[in-house]
Amino acid sequence: MLHYPGLIPIRIVSRPKLSGLGEHWGVQLSCGNVVHLTQDGERFDGFEEFAQGRPVKVVRQASPNQAARIMQRVTQSLQRPGEYRLLDRNCETYATWLIGEKPQSPQVQGVVVLGLLAAFLKFA
Repeated sequence: MLHYPGLIPIRIVSRPKLSGLGEHWGVQLSCGNVVHLTQDGERFDGFEEFAQGRPVKVVRQASPNQAARIMQRVTQSLQRPGEYRLLDRNCETYATWLIGEKPQSPQVQGVVVLGLLAAFLKFA
């Protein structure tokens, strides 16, 4: 594998949310900047701005052979932004879509399952 000094692998990163529980996800590009979806829309921020003084961890790395397609999706997304929707277009679904995976949100899925379980136990 070739190594280009100063470039990092494209990867999903997360940090604790600024308010509430859970994590906020974004995609760190090879240049170090992070593309992420907030309730105000798509953002392209420097790493420190994304971090907001909180610890950032790597969720997973994108396949290197997907870099061109990822950058196409980033460009498409920034040129034609869509609205934030908690259940199906949030920071996690956005990040997984950007790197070419099925858009999904484990955090939202977990909350929905817990809500259904709580409702079931209440009426059982």
